[in-house]
Amino acid sequence: MTPNLPQELIDEAVDYLWNDTKTLAACALACHACLHSARTHLFHDQRLIGAKSCSRFESFLEDCPDLAKYIRKLSITEPSSSVCAQDWFARIPALVARLEKLTTLELIGLHYVSLHRCPKETLAAFAKLSNLVFADVYFDHFLDVHTLLASAHNVTNICFYRSGWGNATPAYEDIPGPAPLRLKRFVVDSWASSVMLRQWLLPSAELGDVDIRTLMVRWRERDSMDVLNSLFRVCGPALENLYVELPTTTEGASEVPTLYHNTNLHALEIDGLVLPGCVELARALLDGLRSTQLKKLSISMLVLRNDVLASFDWGQLDGLLARPQFAETALAITVNRALHPHNDAEALHKAIRVHLPKAVERGKLTIRCS
Repeated sequence: MTPNLPQELIDEAVDYLWNDTKTLAACALACHACLHSARTHLFHDQRLIGAKSCSRFESFLEDCPDLAKYIRKLSITEPSSSVCAQDWFARIPALVARLEKLTTLELIGLHYVSLHRCPKETLAAFAKLSNLVFADVYFDHFLDVHTLLASAHNVTNICFYRSGWGNATPAYEDIPGPAPLRLKRFVVDSWASSVMLRQWLLPSAELGDVDIRTLMVRWRERDSMDVLNSLFRVCGPALENLYVELPTTTEGASEVPTLYHNTNLHALEIDGLVLPGCVELARALLDGLRSTQLKKLSISMLVLRNDVLASFDWGQLDGLLARPQFAETALAITVNRALHPHNDAEALHKAIRVHLPKAVERGKLTIRCS
């Protein structure tokens, strides 16, 4: 069948079917003009669930090697609840190497991942990735994490969520050196974030300009607040969007966090506050706020009882936003009410408005109670 339309229009028409697998398959069989666009959507995103799924995928690549070039995203999940190492995990780097156009790798629910016996030339294939996601991944050693991150040195988006490792002592001695960062977005939520930052990100950041625009961090290590501040410092004025969840106590804290170097913040969200409780860390963040570009400030808190609302320094917040540089800044307060018989949403709403008279006058205050 010879197309009567330009190829660009045919491709655009097929693009509208991006999530309709049945129709895309029909298009791929209809004519050669539709084949490439249909395959692009059909094979773009592949998900492997367990060892059998991995074996089937390997057989698929053996039988249809010409289709590997269409795969851009690979998600690998282990549904088993076993905490034992799975032998098939060792085949992941080789899979990445075979997918020449792969840009995104997601590892979810894998336990005791090790790169000990992985050849360097195979690991080098991780350099083509631009997006890397770890969710509930447990590595054998921290050096496995370090090696993988060092190999994927071109990534612009990393999400490290509830992941960690069993041993800090390396299983092998070939420790990778730092490489310049190309990160634009960094999400970190780990019980040992400071180790990863100290040994991988911060040394790499010293090699050149850092251009992290979006940072989401849940920080639990009170004794390593200096590392969190170093992260804010290396992000510097490039950082535009920051979500930070702080510890609920300052006990053992080495220092307080500061946003002194982040002068170009557009959006700041502070989470993890519990009233009554420690608010010093949040107060320190607000004290150091120097951005002249801030469009939105969001603060989320858990309030155990209505009568403890005053324990937060509302006067500091109201005075901060009264400065000329924050004239256009919208303030959003989210209150999560604990299950307490005296927690009345309407009373909370009214009390917050009383505590923030200048914000109310500016007309840029929103309050949400849940």
